[in-house]
Amino acid sequence: MLAPDGGGGAEGFAGAALGITAMQQNYVNLKGAVDSGQVTITPDAATNAAKACRDQKDDFVLLQQRAQQVARHAQTLKMGDCAEGGSLRSTFQQKAQGGQNSAYDLFGQAAEIMENMAKTYEAAGKMYHETDQANAQAFKGKM
Repeated sequence: MLAPDGGGGAEGFAGAALGITAMQQNYVNLKGAVDSGQVTITPDAATNAAKACRDQKDDFVLLQQRAQQVARHAQTLKMGDCAEGGSLRSTFQQKAQGGQNSAYDLFGQAAEIMENMAKTYEAAGKMYHETDQANAQAFKGKM
């Protein structure tokens, strides 16, 4: 949900920024669990999870590009020849691509997190495979 902001800037996406923070924390938790060996995932399942993350990343990249298009379009909006019209045009542009917490910035952060999660799933699948191979070798040596 978008929080109201009285300033007309990108601050109105504070709720979305909190969602990005939660996504980042989920990634940190996943990476910590994988790195510590608490997560075991078969290579096939890891590949599927990584693909799902990358598909979501691609959607965020597309949304980021659309936010950029909205920002460019906002520059040409005819909002009247008055201070309020100029302010409204500026507000649209800032919310679309106005730096930190703009739609463009938040979609970019989300895309990066999803790519990091994909890589983490792939690493978990690789660790599973390596452990499986090591166990197979150890078992063969005992026979």
